[in-house]
Amino acid sequence: MKKVFLMSFLVSVLLIGAALATPMGILYTDVKEPVSASALTTYSKTATGTNMSILGLIGIGDSSIEKIAKAQGITKIQHVDKQVFSIPLFLYVSETFTIYGD
Repeated sequence: MKKVFLMSFLVSVLLIGAALATPMGILYTDVKEPVSASALTTYSKTATGTNMSILGLIGIGDSSIEKIAKAQGITKIQHVDKQVFSIPLFLYVSETFTIYGD
């Protein structure tokens, strides 16, 4: 019975990890990746927004690009980056979006 449970757990973790666009580690994740880009060549402003999850039970935050950009007066977006951080077994996960533009 323990073997069946362990195998089910491992297969579930592998399938969930394969379905995510961002590589997620069970023990630790600290990944930075691009989200989008435009033809603008320079930027003078940056703005960030964060979402977080605690124990996979509570998820909070507002990192909509429009809201973040508007709060910092960014009207033309050059690019958007995302950083994902998590600690063991997804006890805590945060996604931070950084917007670069003018």
